[in-house]
Amino acid sequence: MHNFASALARRDVLTPLAVRDFRFLITSNFLWWQARWMESILVGWLVLELTNSAWQVALMAFYRSIPFLLVGFFSGPIIDRFGRRACIQFAQAANFLISALIALLLWLGQLELWHLAVAAFVMGSVWSVDWPARRSLIPDLVGKAQTVNAMMMENFVQNLSAIFGPFLGGALIAALGAAGCYTMLAVTAGLALIMVLGLSRQPIPRTTMPSGESPFRRIGDGLQYAWRNHALLGVMFITMVMNLCAFPYMDMLPVIARDVLHQGPIGLGMLGAATGVGSFMGLFVITKLRQRVSNNWIFAGGSAFMCLMLIGFALSTNFGLSLLLLVIGGLGRVCFGVMQSSIMLLSASDEMRSRAMGSLTLFIGAGPFGRLQIGALSMALGAASALALQAGLGIVAIGVVLMLLPGFRQPGVSQPRSLQAS
Repeated sequence: MHNFASALARRDVLTPLAVRDFRFLITSNFLWWQARWMESILVGWLVLELTNSAWQVALMAFYRSIPFLLVGFFSGPIIDRFGRRACIQFAQAANFLISALIALLLWLGQLELWHLAVAAFVMGSVWSVDWPARRSLIPDLVGKAQTVNAMMMENFVQNLSAIFGPFLGGALIAALGAAGCYTMLAVTAGLALIMVLGLSRQPIPRTTMPSGESPFRRIGDGLQYAWRNHALLGVMFITMVMNLCAFPYMDMLPVIARDVLHQGPIGLGMLGAATGVGSFMGLFVITKLRQRVSNNWIFAGGSAFMCLMLIGFALSTNFGLSLLLLVIGGLGRVCFGVMQSSIMLLSASDEMRSRAMGSLTLFIGAGPFGRLQIGALSMALGAASALALQAGLGIVAIGVVLMLLPGFRQPGVSQPRSLQAS
């Protein structure tokens, strides 16, 4: 806590806020994440109430995450072709329109399950381009020297939204119903759109690879580049593990909240916000850890720690203890979140940055299979046992990645900085 306060006093962490466009981007990101957390809680509860099926809840999460694999494969070339700002603006406009349409269908009493499935797929598709574009734009706005500080700020607002978003989603379901909640979701998305439209149009120096080459060639170069760089490769594989084994816990929260912990929408919102509370506090921990531990070990250790806390959460039948374990697990989640993009952005050369982030989206694309897996296991074992099993496998898999990638354990060893197109 003292170290974080000292950093604030030196204005180290706040330095990126001097850049006008970064202030607009980070405000939009706060609203963007707020809407995403609200939507996750809302859709899960709505589907559970409509179908009373853990499998259908998991299947809806699959529809939302499968585009990460399908569209994410092309996200790097798409960003290179149309530009980072343009991709962010288009994606945010799509988020606003879809949220407004679902709200309208709810108010008219015409919403059906397939509407939610289509909306989840479309929103997942634009997110798979929006996310790497937002992250890739940050070094353009603040410079590489301030990238980690900017990522600390970005994760600060992300984790703040992870506290308010889920709780607000649960509270609005209880107070206004699904229609009122989706209306607020559309308003939030609209405000985020206004902020990204406010980004200046000043030219950004082109640091991407030439756009004349084949998209498949650019994708192949990005994967080849990552394969030769243990820092990038370690982040990608651990990202895949977390999306397969850990992050599907969020999609099972409505089931565990209602059927195991016997909670309604308010309790669900509290559970959804708990990890955000821990992640918020974890920013202070990272500030201290960065002085003693490498970014790579913070990333890997935090990921494994979150999996361990999820095992405890899955085995708990006490609401208070479950909340506490999710809060503590948030410490690991913020280590994952801050260092994932920081390592990628700092380890990749400027011309390969968008491509490396696009390749990372492919590994995030493992998430859909994690959703299907936990849904199937929940049908056989129950949601809590399924989560405990998956989180345990996650710890084992992270250990395997660390054993197989010595360059990741020792950052800076045999990590090429760039790969020239040939």
